[in-house]
Amino acid sequence: MDNKIIDFLTYKIEKSLRKDGFTIKRDKEKNINVLLKIKNNAAERNNR
Repeated sequence: MDNKIIDFLTYKIEKSLRKDGFTIKRDKEKNINVLLKIKNNAAERNNR
């Protein structure tokens, strides 16, 4: 059975970012994480 190490601090940060509309994409080949936020035009119009 493989043991998996969980980083709870990273998990909590990622969870709060997802809640705020960010998307986290992982590239396993280059071993990087990319943080994306795509604006919703309808929501942006409502805030004006």
